[in-house]
Amino acid sequence: MTGRTRSTGSSTFWAVIGQGAGQGLSLLTFLVIARFVSKENFGIVAVCLATMECLRRVLIDPLSSAVAAKPGVQRRDFDVCFTLSAILSGVVTPCMIIFAPGIARLIGSPEAGAALRPVALILLAFGLAGTHGAWLVRGMHFRALALRSIASVVIGGAVGIALALHGFELWSLIFQQLTINVVNLVVLWSASDWRPRWILNWRDTKNAVLGARHISFAAIWNTLANDADIFFASAFFGPAGAGIYNAGKRIMLSATLVLVNTISAVTVPMLANIEHHRDRGASFLSYLRLTSVATAPAFAGLAAAAPDLVATILGPNWSAVAPVLVGLAAGGYALSLGQFATSALLVGQRSHIDSLVSAIAAMSNIVVFFLAVHRGPAALAAAASMTALLVTPVRMRFAIVHLDLSWRDIAYALFPSVVASLAMAALIWGLHGMLPQDWSPTIRLALIIGAGIGFYGLWLRLFAPGLFQMLVDIAVSLVGERSPRRDIEPG
Repeated sequence: MTGRTRSTGSSTFWAVIGQGAGQGLSLLTFLVIARFVSKENFGIVAVCLATMECLRRVLIDPLSSAVAAKPGVQRRDFDVCFTLSAILSGVVTPCMIIFAPGIARLIGSPEAGAALRPVALILLAFGLAGTHGAWLVRGMHFRALALRSIASVVIGGAVGIALALHGFELWSLIFQQLTINVVNLVVLWSASDWRPRWILNWRDTKNAVLGARHISFAAIWNTLANDADIFFASAFFGPAGAGIYNAGKRIMLSATLVLVNTISAVTVPMLANIEHHRDRGASFLSYLRLTSVATAPAFAGLAAAAPDLVATILGPNWSAVAPVLVGLAAGGYALSLGQFATSALLVGQRSHIDSLVSAIAAMSNIVVFFLAVHRGPAALAAAASMTALLVTPVRMRFAIVHLDLSWRDIAYALFPSVVASLAMAALIWGLHGMLPQDWSPTIRLALIIGAGIGFYGLWLRLFAPGLFQMLVDIAVSLVGERSPRRDIEPG
């Protein structure tokens, strides 16, 4: 294994730990609070958080993403990024607080007006913390980021659970999110050895805005593509229906953030630090293959085991969440592949192309959502997956042209894990019907998961032995027992 591969493997390990532990604890907190807070309140907070996420992606993330992906980045670039992020969040936050009721009516959720005011403070934390996160990402300091994620979720979760147990309902969810973001801000500043300087002049501002503009435009479209379903659910299903839909998306989002955000966090600096264009293509294929090996069985298994999973973690009162999970699963896998293409285009200074594809996805989503939303939450979830499956090949096409790859290369990288995952899903569906229905959902789920993992590994061992051995070598190297017997190669 080369030094670069080992370094990337260590970074990936810590990125997975950070996202995995953070999302796992966040999901656990959600499952506990769900026993004490109504679906309506979950729906209200969901649309408030979606609104803040939209603003963060459009205003804050483009600046930090551009500086994290910039070849030959300097400290001054981070200073300018922080200055602009702080100004933007400092201006938009009070505007959101003042106009919260009108904004809530505009997005079709007037019930969320009162909650939107305190939740708007999260945006200020985003602006003050985003550049420090980019600094740590570019330096591949994923251990610090992992500890940040875990600390913020643990402390925020403790606050949320304590308030929920004392009957604070809606406010338990709001203070949970506020605490998470305050802790996140404090830990990021403490973990970074960089301290920002206030730099505000026309030349630097112009360069930063030009570098981030296409990412920002893409973020607008990505927001419509990725979060429009939450707003549709809130407007058409009401707070309770939105709570059901959001619960399914929350579970799926936990898996997606662990897998997809980890991919993005690692691949952007990895590709940006590779000097030669041809080497980027080889690395792209290698980690695309590894991504599919992890994400294809995860999302296929999540869909196949959805009824027992929901019964186990949420209880029978939330059974309507299972069809939503099934509908969203294919879109989660498509998003994991599309994120790789986005990373390659971003590093290749072709974010305008990604913006164009995101616009196509957004417009497709709006049309399809209008057609599907009247059929209920499950249909809305399936519509979201359908558009993701249709748009991902378009985004991938631009990436492979830029990297001088071919569809044959992509198919060769994805085919083994996709076939193995579909076979595993079929086995799980069969077991779901065969196991006695009077058994505990927890026992059924444990048996299904164990059988699925064993079957998936056996399938790879028999039909893709090279890929299976590569996974074994990487797993062994991560626990430090010995070095892998071969490098990760794209072929």
